[in-house]
Amino acid sequence: MKLGRTAAIIGVVAAMCLTTAQASGAAGAGTASAAAAVCARPPRTANDQASAGAAAVHRYLYSLTCGTAPADGVISGQNVGHGSQAADTTGLLGYPRLIDRLAQQAGHYTGMAGLDYEHDQIFTPRQLSLANQVLAGHAGRGGLVTVNFSPQSPWLNDESDIAGNPGVWTNTRTDDGQLDGVRLADLLDQNTPAGRVWQRKLARVADALTQLRDAGVVVLWRPMQEMNGFWFWWGTTLQKDGATVYVQLWRSMFQYFTQVRHLDNLLWVYSPATYPADPGQQSAQNIRSAAWAYPGDAYVDIVAGTSYDDNLSIPNYLDYLRIPKVVGEAEYGPGLSGAHVTAGSFDDRRYATRLRQDYPAVAYWVSWHDYTLSATETAHLSLIANQNAANLLSDPYVINADRVAIPSGPSPSPSASPSRTPSPSPSPSAGAAGCAAGYQTTGGRPGQFQGQVTVRNTGRAAINGWTVSWTFPGGATVTQVWNGDASASSGSRVVVGNASYNGTLAAGGSTTFGFIANGSGSGNTPGGVACTPS
Repeated sequence: MKLGRTAAIIGVVAAMCLTTAQASGAAGAGTASAAAAVCARPPRTANDQASAGAAAVHRYLYSLTCGTAPADGVISGQNVGHGSQAADTTGLLGYPRLIDRLAQQAGHYTGMAGLDYEHDQIFTPRQLSLANQVLAGHAGRGGLVTVNFSPQSPWLNDESDIAGNPGVWTNTRTDDGQLDGVRLADLLDQNTPAGRVWQRKLARVADALTQLRDAGVVVLWRPMQEMNGFWFWWGTTLQKDGATVYVQLWRSMFQYFTQVRHLDNLLWVYSPATYPADPGQQSAQNIRSAAWAYPGDAYVDIVAGTSYDDNLSIPNYLDYLRIPKVVGEAEYGPGLSGAHVTAGSFDDRRYATRLRQDYPAVAYWVSWHDYTLSATETAHLSLIANQNAANLLSDPYVINADRVAIPSGPSPSPSASPSRTPSPSPSPSAGAAGCAAGYQTTGGRPGQFQGQVTVRNTGRAAINGWTVSWTFPGGATVTQVWNGDASASSGSRVVVGNASYNGTLAAGGSTTFGFIANGSGSGNTPGGVACTPS
């Protein structure tokens, strides 16, 4: 649940939880004994090239869902905010307040830490790097990491200056006519303005995820959640006739991240909102079932819904079990209105009791962060802001960072890819400012091809800008560039400078830009690609 969800939405979700909580209570042991469909098959990641680390984490989560883990239980989790807010030391958000302080009280770090790469604002690469430092620190304690992606609307911000115009959280919503005239399918077409913004957005996020990959951090990647509800721009409001475009967006992102960017450290989390069981009510409330936008077994590793209810009911639990994937709860906590949330009086010990008794297939849950409701009221959703958090983390059923037990042993190994590590241009002498550029062709069709260039800071100090250049030997010409400025190019001579948001690279840091060119990719591989820092 995000800051600013309208009262109408809260009312709809609360009503659904109320009616289904009664059914859940009646089901009792029957619910607890239901088997997850995923347990009928061996564990396998959606990405066949998943890293050994990602495959091992997946096997562990699978064992928790299926009850075959050496130590049964559920992994505790806490969301700490958005982007660089994760490092905040004051206010309601931040790892120091929501996890560090809890660890000081309980003697344990939560088993999972999470944040969102966008939502509240469009974060710069430097800000995302700061967020990654927080996540890598948690992984270093033995914990797991999850990253949400709640993108702001590409129609409301062209991202030409995200430092000066980072947007606002309402740009993720559907209020105030923000979707008038919008075609969701435009995001799949890079010849449209929105499609170009979307590609820049994905490239920037992929750059951040690459940092975590290179640091050996496995990420439970949760993009565009609650797609079956009407409140986000990627949800049901623009897809009244079906979720075909959402599925295409998911699959396109999956292909770009796994096959082009080689992000083999990701486990893909499909995260629907709570929905009514009755199809008629689903239609009336414009909130669809979990299956409505499901991208397919080949594109998902985990199904982890969202549920907020004072009884901690998971109304759609049995539906989740029918999807042959690991089960989690990506957002889980007390109801979003009422005394518990404003007073911070919820008894955290109930998480362990409820999950152990009624939802044993849930491998992990993530409690949400606190946020401001008004000038005088705060929504207290975090563990630390409620009661008996230390007792919860001491419950033997709760798996914290010090008890996360990733298995060793054989796992699928990623196949070597000749384009995984671009061939760098000559590096400068040690200690000097310098950069290297690696070129690769990523696809094509008759008369046109697409490529990607990775720019890496090879010096020992940060650089504030870069320019990459090459000449196409076969006479190709660039027609489109994203994440860079190609205005200095002429004919087959290509000169690309950094964009406003990706020029600064820390020592060892990297970024990418992409392009489309006319001609044949096979006959236009440049003999050398130069990179000059500025």
